[in-house]
Amino acid sequence: MPSSRPTRIAVIGSGLMGTALSRAFAAAGHEVAVWNRTHSKAKAVGGGTVAFENLREAVSGRELVVVSLSNYAASAELFSSAEVASALAGTTLVQLTSGSPADARSGLEWAKRQGVDYLDAAILAYPGFVATDYATVFYAGSRAVFDRHLQTLQAIAKNSVYVDERIGAAATLDCAILEAYYGGCLSMLHAAAMCKAEGLNPDLFFAQKNSFLGLISVTTDAAQGMVARDDFAGDQCSLNTHVAAIEHIVRLSRDARISARFPQELLENYRRALGAGLGAQELPAVFRTLTRE
Repeated sequence: MPSSRPTRIAVIGSGLMGTALSRAFAAAGHEVAVWNRTHSKAKAVGGGTVAFENLREAVSGRELVVVSLSNYAASAELFSSAEVASALAGTTLVQLTSGSPADARSGLEWAKRQGVDYLDAAILAYPGFVATDYATVFYAGSRAVFDRHLQTLQAIAKNSVYVDERIGAAATLDCAILEAYYGGCLSMLHAAAMCKAEGLNPDLFFAQKNSFLGLISVTTDAAQGMVARDDFAGDQCSLNTHVAAIEHIVRLSRDARISARFPQELLENYRRALGAGLGAQELPAVFRTLTRE
C-alpha cells in the first residue's frame, strides 16, 4: 500500500496550471518546491510552497518532479544540462505538458538514458478545476510506477486514470477527447451564428442543448459497436440522407452571408464517404475514410 507520509515534490512551471498543481499538492500536505524561469512567478505561487531560483536545487532529492510547461521543447531545454539531469536520476518525472504521442516517446527515451522513471500525463481540466471532482488526469507508462505514486497524484485529481503501458497513450486519448470537444464547440457556435443571421434568437438554439447532445450520445454508442465490428449497415438513416442535410446547412450559411467554411469542410468529408460507396450505410461508416489519407 502507498505510504500516507508527505511526498517531496518539485513542480516545474508556475503558469496558471503549474500554480494550481503546486497549491493542490501543498494543500494535501506534501512538501512542494516550485521553479519557474521567472523567479517572481514561482514566489507568487505561495500556498505553502517553496520557490527555488536554481533548477538543480529545486529537483534534487525529490520523489516526484511534475512538469507543466508550454511545450516539450521547453522541457527538453531545461533538462538538457548535465547537472540537472544528474539531479533527476532516481526520481519519477511526471510530464503534464501538453503534446503529442511522439513527444511522449521522446521524453521516455530521454528519461531512460538518465535513469529517471517517467509517466506521461494529460490533464482534462481548467486550472480552476484542479483538485475538484471535475478534474481528470490520464497517465501512460509503467503501471508499477503509476501505482507507486497514485495516492500522491490524487491530490490534483481523484479521477487519476491509468490508460496504458504505451507511453503515448495518454496524449492520444487527450487529443481524441479534445478534438471531439473543439469540433463540437465550433459546430455549436456556428449553429448559433446561423440562427442570429436568420433573425432567430440564439437562445432558442441554446435551449435545445439536450437535443443535439442526445443525438451525439446515441450516435457515439452506435458507432462504438459498428467500429468494433467493422460493420456499418443499418436501417435508421443512410449517409445519403445525412449528406443532403449538410448541403442545406451550407446553403443556409451562404445565403445568410456567414462563414460557410466549417459546414463545407463537413460536407466534403461526408461526400468522400459517398465516393467510397458507403452512401447506403449509417453515418459512422465515415470512419472508414478517416483511417487513411
